[in-house]
Amino acid sequence: MTESAARAVAAAAQLRAALEQTAASLATPRLDALLAGEVAIERALAALPALDDLSEDERRALHGDLEHAQRALLRCRRLGTSLRDFIRISFESQGRGPGYGPRNSADMSYAGQALDARV
Repeated sequence: MTESAARAVAAAAQLRAALEQTAASLATPRLDALLAGEVAIERALAALPALDDLSEDERRALHGDLEHAQRALLRCRRLGTSLRDFIRISFESQGRGPGYGPRNSADMSYAGQALDARV
């Protein structure tokens, strides 16, 4: 195995592990782990060499880790979509828009109504 192939195999394994870590942090959800997973994904992608120079045998050695990485990425997408929908529904139930702060909030459904209460 060439040095380039060894680096590619190591980077693919790192990418798979980083995506699995990200998926796990989306499932819990843990922001600190999610941010750490993002950094790990960036590092793994930066370490991944060009695959054009690899032989067929070397590409086959990468295939398993890249398939696992692809499945982990699909899991991240599904969990991210579910988390986004949960947040959107939570905000809507509170009469808030998807933005943050007073300028980004949507018009509340109760706007214009008064509360009649005596203290």
